[in-house]
Amino acid sequence: MKSTLIAIGILIGLSSTAQNLAETALNKKMDDAVELMNLGNYEGANKEFVYVLNNMTVLPSNLAFYFGKNSFYLGKYKQSINWLNKYLQLKGTSGRFYEEASSLLEQSEDAYLKLMQKDEQQLKDELASGEFDCGGLEKMICPVCRGEGVVIKKGAFDFIYQTCPYSAGEAYLTCEEYNAFMRGELEPKSK
Repeated sequence: MKSTLIAIGILIGLSSTAQNLAETALNKKMDDAVELMNLGNYEGANKEFVYVLNNMTVLPSNLAFYFGKNSFYLGKYKQSINWLNKYLQLKGTSGRFYEEASSLLEQSEDAYLKLMQKDEQQLKDELASGEFDCGGLEKMICPVCRGEGVVIKKGAFDFIYQTCPYSAGEAYLTCEEYNAFMRGELEPKSK
């Protein structure tokens, strides 16, 4: 009985030691990531931070700050906003990085708003030009039949199925046909 208790005690001690070694290694990896970030290697730092985030059981609050700061430098403003906010929620005004986190948060929010306004303006310009960017796709789902190839209408007693007049029974339109349809210039195909 006594030897069983000793064996259990040794196993618990070894498990605790292994866990402490793993946490120490992850803290070292986090310090390495901070050093990479300070040297301007933001991509390398990001990989290290992500590894630490995925493997550390209890995340230190300064990791939220560092990851948010690095995300800002990578141009990942939404991610930066989330992590800097998390840091400020955890540490409040007494945090070691409060001033820098607040400043970076404001810059991230400004940059994110500008990015959203640019995307909104690009969409407006695209709609005004009447041209839709098909994103390199040769075919687009037909907006009339929604990719079914047939148009279904409710009749007096039953449903009426009609071959789609624009896609001629196909599910797709070419990018050019799609743009012509959106401008109201595509004539129905006869089949």
